[in-house]
Amino acid sequence: MALVVCLSGCSMRQRASVQLAPSHSTSRATMGGTIESQDRPLGAALLALNLDPSPQRHRAVAKEYRRLGIMDAAFDHLTAATRLDPRDAAAYDARARIWRDWGFPELGMGDSARAVFFAPRSAAAHNTRGTLLAAAGLEVEARREFEKALALDPNAGFARANLCRVGGC
Repeated sequence: MALVVCLSGCSMRQRASVQLAPSHSTSRATMGGTIESQDRPLGAALLALNLDPSPQRHRAVAKEYRRLGIMDAAFDHLTAATRLDPRDAAAYDARARIWRDWGFPELGMGDSARAVFFAPRSAAAHNTRGTLLAAAGLEVEARREFEKALALDPNAGFARANLCRVGGC
């Protein structure tokens, strides 16, 4: 069973399985229809996914759900991406960010570790790991990750800003 945190009124729920493609039962109802039918970028990403399922297309759908603030659906699609490609560093990195944004950085540590393992030269993955460590109160370890991110990409302003936040400037 997959544990999924929802943001609209409940704290946690369990789902028997994670679907690879959304069904009508997972649609988010709005006034006059579903968000999937009303939001063109999301609708286009879902159509592309349904025509040709792939980890990249699940990540694209997740990005659209995240843009709309529907984090549980984003998380589900990122999970589907990792099931199709267990080495999908970008999906693990995005899931780790969701855990952090939900206020559970410790639950994102495993995803973050996988992202860094599968993409050790990714400044973004090291930066995400640093943000999780900082949120968990591990500032020395966070500083190391931000420094790794900057070593990999000296132009990574996001990593430099985060390094300064933990006193590493």
